[in-house]
Amino acid sequence: MEHGKSTLLKTLVGDIKPINGKFEFGHKVQIGYFDQQMLGLDPEKTVFDEFAEEFPSLTTTEVRSSLGAFMFTGEDVFKKVKMLSGGEKVRLSLSKILKKGVNLLVLDEPTNHMDIIGKESLENMLKEYKGTLIFVSHDRFFVNKIADSILSFENGKAVYYPYGYEYYLEKREESGIKEEQKNQKEQEKPKKQAYNNPLKEKDKLERKIKKTEEEISKRENEISILKEELGKEEIYSDYVKVGEIQGKIDTLNKEIENYMISWEEFQEQLEKLSKNYSFSST
Repeated sequence: MEHGKSTLLKTLVGDIKPINGKFEFGHKVQIGYFDQQMLGLDPEKTVFDEFAEEFPSLTTTEVRSSLGAFMFTGEDVFKKVKMLSGGEKVRLSLSKILKKGVNLLVLDEPTNHMDIIGKESLENMLKEYKGTLIFVSHDRFFVNKIADSILSFENGKAVYYPYGYEYYLEKREESGIKEEQKNQKEQEKPKKQAYNNPLKEKDKLERKIKKTEEEISKRENEISILKEELGKEEIYSDYVKVGEIQGKIDTLNKEIENYMISWEEFQEQLEKLSKNYSFSST
């Protein structure tokens, strides 16, 4: 559940008290926390002032250099925070967090606001990060590229997968946790012999994949718009409206997760079809 994942991170960073049990960090751990709502940004400040006021000892050149590393160049630094896109706000938030030299970075849905270019930029930044990274994300592509281990909550237990997302998928399938996948494989066995027109089946799967990608993109755009709404003064000062918008965002995130599962299933079917039949390009 989306709420459960965010609750776990907020518990780790001390924003809320543990429901049960206890945990402890090493005494040299310095935590940087990225909240998906980015409530720490002042919408009326410029990008330059938002950053500079956090680090008053830096010179103007040093501030601009630090912001430049996160793609804020030229006149961009004088834009007001409320005028930034969702992806730009993510970059600004992370620039402040990483400048503090934290060695444990905790991110809650960092790609929710981003387009493809923004996601690629974030991926490159995080790959260069030398500390420990803990993050929650519904974006399976992002998880696959960034995570080198997975902590999965299954049937009331936490299961640790040490070798990244693909290893996690393999082990879940092997252990029978994904019963739907196993049943689907059994159902597909006779279908391999029943393909009367493999080309039509291939076209059908490709159309399903394209349609699914469009639905995912549509919802990601809707989330970006809603996130920008949260940054407006008349919205973020009204807790009722904030709750309504956040509820819509949570629903869209869940829909994206379901579409991602379907997308993976269609891709797997297409791959199996391609293995059984040779398709020549025209």
